[in-house]
Amino acid sequence: MHPWRMTGLALAATLVGGVLLPAQEPSGGSSRTSPLGVRQQRVERMLDDLERKFKSLSLSLQETEPERAKRLDEALQEARRLLLSERMGKITELLNQAQLESATGDQKAILADIRALLELLLDEKSDRDKTREEYERLAEFKRQIEQVLQQERSEKREADRLANKADTLKALEAKIKAIEALIERQKTLIAGTEAARGEGIQAFGPLVPKQASIRKDTQAVVDEIAKEAEDKPSREGSEEAKEPGSEQPASASPSSESTEAGGSGSATGRPAEPGEKSLQQAVQNQLQVEGKLQQGKGKAAQQDEETALQNLERALADLKKESSRIASLPPEAFEKMAGKQDDIAHQTSQISERMKQGDPKGGSQGGGQGENGQPGGQQGGGEQKPTPGQQKVQQAQQSMQKASGDLRKQEPADASRQQGKAIKDLEEALREIEERLAQLREETQIEKLARLEARFREMLARQQKATVDTVGLEKKRQEAGGELKRTDRLAVAKVAAEELSLAEAAQQSLDIILDDGTSVVFADVVEQVRDDLQSVARLLDARQTDSYTTTLQKEIEITLEELIEALQEAQQQKKEGAQGGGGGGGGEEPLLPGSAELKLLRSAQLRINRRTVAIDTARSEGTELTDVMKQELQGLAGRQAEIGEMTVRILERSAGQP
Repeated sequence: MHPWRMTGLALAATLVGGVLLPAQEPSGGSSRTSPLGVRQQRVERMLDDLERKFKSLSLSLQETEPERAKRLDEALQEARRLLLSERMGKITELLNQAQLESATGDQKAILADIRALLELLLDEKSDRDKTREEYERLAEFKRQIEQVLQQERSEKREADRLANKADTLKALEAKIKAIEALIERQKTLIAGTEAARGEGIQAFGPLVPKQASIRKDTQAVVDEIAKEAEDKPSREGSEEAKEPGSEQPASASPSSESTEAGGSGSATGRPAEPGEKSLQQAVQNQLQVEGKLQQGKGKAAQQDEETALQNLERALADLKKESSRIASLPPEAFEKMAGKQDDIAHQTSQISERMKQGDPKGGSQGGGQGENGQPGGQQGGGEQKPTPGQQKVQQAQQSMQKASGDLRKQEPADASRQQGKAIKDLEEALREIEERLAQLREETQIEKLARLEARFREMLARQQKATVDTVGLEKKRQEAGGELKRTDRLAVAKVAAEELSLAEAAQQSLDIILDDGTSVVFADVVEQVRDDLQSVARLLDARQTDSYTTTLQKEIEITLEELIEALQEAQQQKKEGAQGGGGGGGGEEPLLPGSAELKLLRSAQLRINRRTVAIDTARSEGTELTDVMKQELQGLAGRQAEIGEMTVRILERSAGQP
């Protein structure tokens, strides 16, 4: 927990829980001091001590967390304004004078002031909460913009078809003829397969290359359709600058006829073009035919051939329907397209307003102002930064409105140009959002690294003490002739309980790493630390305090030191990367860099080697292996296998990186 939160909670527990004392009659007449007065003085001293801690914490936070330091200073000033110390002194005097009614009234008043002070201190979202909320807001805006972008690409594709109507019809006619030829070849192959079934398995062999040739030509038509849908520029050429790594433009016709066979869409996520999905299915059928012909399964091959033929015929029908639709589009089709463009422009306008409000789930109304007349969704204090991509989304909406007007004037080429501008602006908006998301991921990871380092440092200090205690207990055993006294046995149990507590702390750290989900070796090493701590606890429960136990404890210390070093290296690299303006795009960066994980992997292997030697040494010294140590040996075998798997995974991740 952050020192800020710990100090604030300490103040809450101390003051709220300790100020309002129960009113009770003194046992004997008045005196200079009373039990209640003594208790009140103790609370007064605790308040003074907390004020000193707050001052110290404020000084330490001024460079790294100036906002929190400022809030602490404000709380201290407010405490002084409320005269808390002086008022507590007065309450003490009243209690000592047995004026309980007056003291109780003053206590209630001071308690109300302290609660208000606590609200000032604790009514603050942690940086982690703020980061998560901003991340979720931007991720939702990104999703909404992607949906609009998909629709706009489809509308532009339709406008391009109409702007180049003759070329579109010519391209469709070429595909229709190609599919008609494929249908005839597939029919011929079906007849050949049926004839071969009466001649024996050897007759299927010559049919395999024929089906492979048909499949390749079918795939060529699929590729041509996809290429036109994804890569065809507008007449101006430069209107749709494609972002590296971005999703390809969607381009399905919005008409019901053109999407009948489109199904769920293409492999790239865009809606399927007319005939595309049926052709893809035909290719899969043809591939299955080749395999079954090679296996001599004539009947099954012929069934797949007939299915492939049905899919080819379905694709042909879709393309003919699309050609007929485009050739006979009535003038009112432009009005229908303009209406769709209006709908997309309205959706974009809503997103723009929500981005001004900073609320992706806000209503369509609002005019982009929060409470108090401030722009954006954050109220109070300070200027609200615009949401990344906000201006580009607004520009895209304006281009969409112009495209709608061009469509009503039956000028598809001009409409396509405006739609291209809208698409480019939306892509740039997404790029801005993704850059900020990458930055937030980086900040979150730096915070996680710092938390983990603090956890491991605390664990290391506790483990070092547990190791020293174990060594001391073993020395006592030797001095006592091999037996532990009762008090020493209790001490061993206490160390075992501490090791189990450390294992729980390791599990908590492991949960943080697994939640991040970007590490290969890091999580496994921490898991091994947890298992080692549990193993030490088992050894100590068996009152085994010999050199093997302390060797294992020392290995835990070494591992924790290596983890701390790796975390420091990762924090430094990420901070340098942030200062250098890096980050953004290309997937999420791992919590630990590859170099640090490789070091951890090497260290894990060395630990297995050392522990194997330790067990062998214990056996060579004539020590009979206990059941616990036999368990340890089996665990080492499993751990060696895990290291092999980790090596493969980290190599695969490295190979997947540019």
